[in-house]
Amino acid sequence: MVNLMLNEEKNRLVNLISIIRKMSNRLLEVGNKELQTEILIKCQESALVIGDSLEKCVYEYDIEAVKNNNIVLELEKFCESIYLCTQKMIVQQDVINLVSDLDKIEQLIRDIPVTYRIVFLPYKAAMWDSLESIWQAFYNDKRCETTVVPIPYFEANRKTNEWEAKYDGGKYPDYVPVTYFQDYLLGDKKPDVVFMHYPFDNNNYVTTMHPAYFSEELKKNCKKLAYVPYYVNAGFISDGYIDLPLLHRADYLFFQSERTKESCKGYDYYDRIYALGSPKFDKIIELVNNRPAAPESWNIDLTGKKALMLNTTLSDFLENGELLMNKLRYLFDVVGDYNNLVIVWRPHPLLEGTVKAMRPQYIEKYTELVNYYVQNNIGIFDESADISTAIALCDGYIGSRYSSIINLFEVSGRPIYLFDSKHIYNKQLSKNAIKKSPEDVFLKKSELGYFACEESYEYSIYDFMEDIINDKLVSIKKKQLEAVKDIASNLDGTAGENIHKFIIDDLDK
Repeated sequence: MVNLMLNEEKNRLVNLISIIRKMSNRLLEVGNKELQTEILIKCQESALVIGDSLEKCVYEYDIEAVKNNNIVLELEKFCESIYLCTQKMIVQQDVINLVSDLDKIEQLIRDIPVTYRIVFLPYKAAMWDSLESIWQAFYNDKRCETTVVPIPYFEANRKTNEWEAKYDGGKYPDYVPVTYFQDYLLGDKKPDVVFMHYPFDNNNYVTTMHPAYFSEELKKNCKKLAYVPYYVNAGFISDGYIDLPLLHRADYLFFQSERTKESCKGYDYYDRIYALGSPKFDKIIELVNNRPAAPESWNIDLTGKKALMLNTTLSDFLENGELLMNKLRYLFDVVGDYNNLVIVWRPHPLLEGTVKAMRPQYIEKYTELVNYYVQNNIGIFDESADISTAIALCDGYIGSRYSSIINLFEVSGRPIYLFDSKHIYNKQLSKNAIKKSPEDVFLKKSELGYFACEESYEYSIYDFMEDIINDKLVSIKKKQLEAVKDIASNLDGTAGENIHKFIIDDLDK
């Protein structure tokens, strides 16, 4: 069946009208009655093709528009006029009448609102939250044919010197219908807009994908290419990301804030940046306001318990490797003293792949650490694709000091404790130290810094755990939300809706 008013289909029907018009205008040039009849028959056949396409449209929005505009009735009248013309020699007025009918039909087709073809090309399911609220807005729009096509990718294994094929198509939420990548050929579909959050092309030594999905190829097969970062931060594009291929080729770049846009001043894509917020913040805000149930995979009842997310990042591991693993092992051995506290360890989704690719000498020790954590029931080892649910269920953050996850905790009002990966703060020594109050240690040191506390003996991670368990950080949470209110635009959960509206308005022009 035809999804009628996709741009390409609408253009095809308008082009058919143009061809019929040209044939009609040639009728007087042909003095032979048989040739006139042949031309008229071809005009009629083309009109029937248009009518057949109109009757096969599948979306209610299009069906109503075709019916209300009486286009099929006008085509039937046009075919009747052609039949009458076959019964006599054509005169000037006949041609004028036919062309007038065609003009009317063309305008009726042009008046039907376009159905836009939108496709999202995520790769890791764990990063889907950077696109989800935009997808939801398009998916709810009857004017759009919206498709999610998870694309395969490859992770480097430097130990074996091979690229390991990965595909996350089965890891997306049940409410997100996904299409297998081999069933969606961009060259055939020619979507109006492609959304992408992988900006690297072949400039990434940890993960990569098939060249068919590099930005240069995407540009050949769509009208508009949109880039949405898969991360959030305090408001900048870092040096390692600011000059990547997709940023230069994208028609739209949707960044979280004006401050982020200003960090790209001087680059050729600056005027194509639109500071409309981030879907990652949308997701967190929604879940904080509507606390979800714990995932079944956690196998835990959180009633009467507090939860802390333990986050370990790529940069932290690459910089501190063995020191970080030693710190984690020590932490695992002492958290058992806190009966009402649950640790949710969530390593960066690319951490294992990064270790294999860039620190293969540590892969065995890292695997042993994970096994120790899991087998001894230290806490929850969360590998689910949806980080937003985990954040909404956790009462605070502990872990690596540079991570986009921290910004998600900031806007959720969950306190943040940044530990020192290079140093183990002994629990007994911490008890003997002179203490500082939370009001003295939780703060935002700079415009691009976090509202957080840095590990010290004066306010140790053990002090933080005690204060979380006993709900002693209420005033800190209020200060935190006030301090980070400018971290992004549309920080009311409407970034996805605003990006949808911006694109639809632009396409309608």
